[in-house]
Amino acid sequence: MNSRNEQLLQRLLAMFTVEAEDHATALGAALLELDRGVTQERRRELVEQTFRQVHTLKGAARTVNLGSLVALCHALESLLALVKQGSMALDDDLRDLMHRSLGAIRVMIPGGGNGPSPTDPPGLDRLVSDINQKAGAPGMASPPPPPLPPLPPPIPAAAPSVATSAEIPVTTAPVPTPDHAAPRPVKQTVRVPIVQLDRLLHQAEELISAKLSGVERAAMLRGLGRELGERTRSRSRLGRAAQADHDAQTLAWLGSRLSKLATEADQEARGLAKSVDGLLSGTKQVLMQPATNLLDLVAQNVRELSREQGKDIQLVVAGEGLELDRRVQEELRDALLHLIRNAIGHGLETPAERLAQGKPGQGTLSISLAPRDGGRAEITISDDGRGMDGARLVAEAIAQGVVDAEEAAALNQGQILALAFQSGLSTSSGLTDLSGRGLGLAIVQEKVERLGGTIAVETAPGAGTTFRLLLPVTMAAFRVVMTRVGTQCLALPTNRVERVARIPWRAVELVDQREVVRVDGKAVGLVRLADLLRLSGGPEPEGEFRHYLVVAAAGQRIAIEVDQIIGETEILMKSLGWPLAQVACVAGAIMLPSGGLGFVLNVHELLRSALRQDFPARPARSLTSMAAPARKSILIAEDSITARTLFKHVLEAAGYRVRTAVDGLEAWGLLAEESFDLIVSDVEMPRMSGFELTGKIRHDPRTADLPVILITSLETREDRERGVDVGASAYIVKKSFDQSDLLDMIGRLI
Repeated sequence: MNSRNEQLLQRLLAMFTVEAEDHATALGAALLELDRGVTQERRRELVEQTFRQVHTLKGAARTVNLGSLVALCHALESLLALVKQGSMALDDDLRDLMHRSLGAIRVMIPGGGNGPSPTDPPGLDRLVSDINQKAGAPGMASPPPPPLPPLPPPIPAAAPSVATSAEIPVTTAPVPTPDHAAPRPVKQTVRVPIVQLDRLLHQAEELISAKLSGVERAAMLRGLGRELGERTRSRSRLGRAAQADHDAQTLAWLGSRLSKLATEADQEARGLAKSVDGLLSGTKQVLMQPATNLLDLVAQNVRELSREQGKDIQLVVAGEGLELDRRVQEELRDALLHLIRNAIGHGLETPAERLAQGKPGQGTLSISLAPRDGGRAEITISDDGRGMDGARLVAEAIAQGVVDAEEAAALNQGQILALAFQSGLSTSSGLTDLSGRGLGLAIVQEKVERLGGTIAVETAPGAGTTFRLLLPVTMAAFRVVMTRVGTQCLALPTNRVERVARIPWRAVELVDQREVVRVDGKAVGLVRLADLLRLSGGPEPEGEFRHYLVVAAAGQRIAIEVDQIIGETEILMKSLGWPLAQVACVAGAIMLPSGGLGFVLNVHELLRSALRQDFPARPARSLTSMAAPARKSILIAEDSITARTLFKHVLEAAGYRVRTAVDGLEAWGLLAEESFDLIVSDVEMPRMSGFELTGKIRHDPRTADLPVILITSLETREDRERGVDVGASAYIVKKSFDQSDLLDMIGRLI
C-alpha cells in the first residue's frame, strides 16, 4: 500500500473508533433501559434506536474492512428486524444475546486497550451462531454484503484539484491492510463539543498576556541590573564621605524599584493563577463522560454471572447520566466488578434458597450514582441477599492471626466489618472462579483509596449488604506530605497520613528485635523509608531526633522514618510509563519547584512491604543509640543557691549534663565559651535578668534557636506575656513547680 492510502486508513480508523464507541455507548444505554422495564411504546422506540445503531455500525465497520464485526452486526440486525416486525418477543434470552453482542463489539473496536488491530473475541463464531438460531436460521440469516473494492491508485500531482476532491467520496471503499507491515497504533480519542473547544481556546489565549508580562518583567530586571552596575561603578569614583550618601540613595532607589516590581508581579501571579485554574478546569471537563460507559460492562457481567451461578437477579440502575472523568471510570472498573462478583457469589441466594426464607425468588442488585458536595460522587452498590456474617469474619480473623481473641472481643460492629477488607481474609466456604481467596475487597479498597476516595460497608443478616464509595468526579490535583530521604524527594498522600512527629532517639523501643514507637499509647512498628525502597548508600540520619509519619491503609498502620519532613502541598501526579510503572511502591512522579523530579509513593505497597515477615529489620542502630545516648547539656541561671542546687540535682538524676550560673550575665559568658542544648533561667536576678538574657539569646544568630525555659515567682498575666515577647520557649511559675512537669517540658523541647 502506498503511503497516501496508508495515511487515509489511519484517519478512517481514528474516525471509526470514535464513531464505534459512540454507537456502543448508545447500545449500552438502550439495553440498560430495556432491562429496567419500560412501556410498550418506549420499548418500540428503543428497539428502533438499537436497530439503527447496529445498522450504522455495520456500515462503518465495512468501510474499514473489519469483517468479523460486520458479520456480528449483520446477524444482530437480522434478529432485531424480527423484533421490530413483532415476530419475536424481546425476552430475557434475546436481551442476553444483545448484551453478549455488545461485549464482543467493544472488544473488536480498534484503539485503547484493544490495540490497533484487535483479534476476534473468544466464542465469536458461537455467538453469531446463537443469534442466527434465535432468528430461526441454521447459519447466517443472509450473508453479509461483500466488502467494497479497494481505493483507486492516487491521482498524479498534475491532476486538477476538483478530481482530487472527488477521488474519495463519503461512501469510500475500505483500504486493505498492507501485508508487509502492521498499521500504526490508533490513538484514543474523545468527542468534544465545538463550543467547549472555543472556550478552551479563549482561556489559552489569555495566557498570551501572562507571557508578555513575563517577558516585560525579565527586561525590567535586566535593566535594573544594568543600572545598579552603573551606580556601583560611579561609586568607585567618589570619596569616602560621598560614598556613604551614595549608598543610602542607591538602597532607597533599589528598595523602591523592587517594591514596585514585587507589587506588579504579585498582581500578575494572581491573574495567571486564575487563567491556569480556568484552563485546567475546562480541560478536565473534556474528559467527563456519562457513567453509562462504566455501567454497561457491569450490566453485562451481572447477566453472565447470574446465569453461571443459577441465580435470578434483577439489576436496578439509577443515576447513570452522572458524568465522571474517563480516567476515574477506567480505574474504577475493576473495583465495581469485584463488588458485583462479591454480591453474586457471596450475597445473593439461589431462587430456591430465597423462597425457603420467605423472600421473592428473584434477587435485586442495585447500583446508584449521585453527586455530592466538593466535586465528589457517591456510588452505592446494594443487594437484598444474606448479608455478611460478622461472627465468621471474626473467627477467620482469629484463625489467621489478624487479631487475637482478646482484641476480637473488644471489636465494635464497624471494626468487625472492616475485617472484610483484610487481604486474604474470606468467609467463603470454598474456592471458585468467582470468589474465595479473600482478595476482592482488599483490592477494591486499594483502588478506591488510590483515587482519593473512601469506601464504607453496611449489612444486616438476611437483609443484604450495601457498599458506599465516595470518589472525586475527576482526576484532580491532590495534597501530599513532602519528605526527603537522602537527596531524594518523596511524597505520601495526605489522606493516608495520620500524623507527623519527631521523637528523641531514646523514645524508640525494641519489641521482638524490631523498632516501635508509641502512638496514642499503642506500639506501632517503625521502619526506615530508605529500607522500604531499597535505597542504598545513604548516610545514617544525624541529630538527636528521628522524624516519622504514621500512615494507614486497609486497617493497617506503620510509622515510616524519613530524614526530613518538608511540609504539605498540592501536586498534580504524572503517571509513569513502562518500565517505570513496574517499580515497587511508586505510584507516580511530580515536578518539583526547583525543576527536579520527585516521586509519589503507594502507601498500600509500602505497608505490604513493611509487614512482610522477611522484611529486614535494622535494630543495631537503635540498640547502640539507646545503650549509650548522647548526654544533653543544660545551663541553669539562678541566683538562689537553694533553687540552683535543686534544679541541678533533678536534671542530673534524669541523665543531663548540667552547668550553673549565678545570674544572667555569667550565663551569657558561659554561652560564649560552651555549647548547650537548653537554658533554664530564673527571671529576677542581679546584673542581668532572665528576660534580658532571653532577649540576648534570641538576637544572637549563634543561639537564636536555643530553647529557654523561664522559672519564676512572677505569675501575673503581664509577666507571662513579657516572657513570650522576649522569646521564652516555656514559662513555669515556681509556686506550682513540679519536677515531672519540668522534665516533660525539657523532653519536648530537646
